[in-house]
Amino acid sequence: MNAIRHQLKNKFLTLQKIIAQHRRFFLVIHPSPDADALGASYSLQEYIHRQNPNNQTTIYSIDLPSENLKPLFDFKKITTKLQLNNTDVLIFLDRGDVYYKLSFEKKLKKISAPPQIIVNIDHHTNTVIPEAVNIRNTTASSTSEIMYYFFQEVNFPIDLTIAQYLLNGIWFDTGGFRHNNTTPEVLEISGELMRKGASISKINRYLTANKPVEVLKLWGLALERVRVNTKTGMAVSYITKKDLEKSGVTIKQLDPSKLSELLNTIADTKFSLMLTEREENKVKASLRSDEYKKVDVRKIAQLFKGGGHKLASGFEVPGKIKPTKDGLMVE
Repeated sequence: MNAIRHQLKNKFLTLQKIIAQHRRFFLVIHPSPDADALGASYSLQEYIHRQNPNNQTTIYSIDLPSENLKPLFDFKKITTKLQLNNTDVLIFLDRGDVYYKLSFEKKLKKISAPPQIIVNIDHHTNTVIPEAVNIRNTTASSTSEIMYYFFQEVNFPIDLTIAQYLLNGIWFDTGGFRHNNTTPEVLEISGELMRKGASISKINRYLTANKPVEVLKLWGLALERVRVNTKTGMAVSYITKKDLEKSGVTIKQLDPSKLSELLNTIADTKFSLMLTEREENKVKASLRSDEYKKVDVRKIAQLFKGGGHKLASGFEVPGKIKPTKDGLMVE
């Protein structure tokens, strides 16, 4: 038996019982949901419904995913309206820290009949929710991988629909099988999902290719602005709100995480930092590195109260980007 599945066996059986004993479920995913958060939540929703057609599930995020994910996930399944009343089980998927960042602990106290049970399913570090049933493993490549092991443990047959959801998530969080979290087990799982009918070419087509000309022009602008700090090995660039408004491109279409990955391929660099201005006077930072470069970008993100993975992290700070003669400032 796989080590992750073995470690989480009892937690998986607990989750199976929770779903069997309740009818109303509210699934929470993090802001700007990625393919892993969606893959894990959509596959769990399918499982819940197939256990009992009368079960009610809602998938919630404060905002919708990037448009390029639309061909892979039906956005009609997501709501941006928080409705915690009449919920039996509250489930957080892929970022347990959302529980505190979005003040759920305070919101639940204001409800006359709060959810009876909280569940947290995640593969990130520092995301334990004390009040919850925590189903976590930080060695897993993705939350979608954890969901695969759950389905195995409870003998739930994975069909084409669920296989595609899970492969979407695993592919995304392994960087298309390029990151060091691409273990032999991940490749075996992916092969099994493909045998179920899931398509890697479909994922690649929508997550890597098919970029509009306007988006590629902005990527070109970001590449023109790249600066490399020879002392730290950091490659940094930025896109402002004015750039986005002028081009008519949304931040989700821009996909800063992919830009950060592109900057990380520059020769003789150790990590990349992509800065983008957001609404409400905020700047979002996306950090990327590679195992052989031996830089833990999560530690950098944590300095600014952010987080993520060793090789892929991010943070957010208030202010605006101001280019200077010597570099960039956020003020």
